[in-house]
Amino acid sequence: MRAAVAATAMLLLTGCAHDAATPAGNGLTGLPAATVVERSLAAFKSAPSYRVEVHCGDASKPLSIKLAVVGANLHGSLTRDGGTTEILKAGTNFYIRPDETFWATGLEKPEQAHAYATFAGARWIKVGRGDPLLATAGLDGAFLFADRTFLNSAVPKQMALGDLKDIGGVPTVTVLDTWTTEDARTEISVATTGEPYPVRWDFGLGTVADFTAYGTPSDPIEDPAPTTMVDMKTVLHHT
Repeated sequence: MRAAVAATAMLLLTGCAHDAATPAGNGLTGLPAATVVERSLAAFKSAPSYRVEVHCGDASKPLSIKLAVVGANLHGSLTRDGGTTEILKAGTNFYIRPDETFWATGLEKPEQAHAYATFAGARWIKVGRGDPLLATAGLDGAFLFADRTFLNSAVPKQMALGDLKDIGGVPTVTVLDTWTTEDARTEISVATTGEPYPVRWDFGLGTVADFTAYGTPSDPIEDPAPTTMVDMKTVLHHT
């Protein structure tokens, strides 16, 4: 996932769900591929909120991410190798809440995992954005979903329009990467009704992101109460 996002998400859009009348087309299907992606990224950046699920098909390191993004904040979870951590970004603050297995596997602290998990308990752990543990666990890539510009780096250098597809009930047009081989090829599915949101972003090599719930009213995502969090340095120095 880190490689896919760095080289760098998508499902049923409740914001574009069908009413009694079918929404009118948004005119994308007659535009050049680069223009379709440009308009889609502009819509993505202006959406007040969205949800995303990311799955990596690598059998040796299966990964799933589920996030709710509101503005530039997010809350969700990342699961890998049987371990799960919740993640939270509020403003410029970053938090994680790993279970014991994630401490051992994702954060690569097998000997200290039980002690760390017991000490932190249900508290959020505040981490620095540049903490190397985030990169170790792949969490740096997950936090990028709060940055509305991160998909810019995943836009193919050469593009062409592909098939019209229905994804989760949403009509889309596909933009294909014509530069790379098929297994590593990026495929971007953009809604052709309502706002031209990205519905599915296939990064290639088995990593696929499905976006939904654009603009759906959401509760604010805020910092945890001081009594429910602890600093990462405090946890790491407690053994």
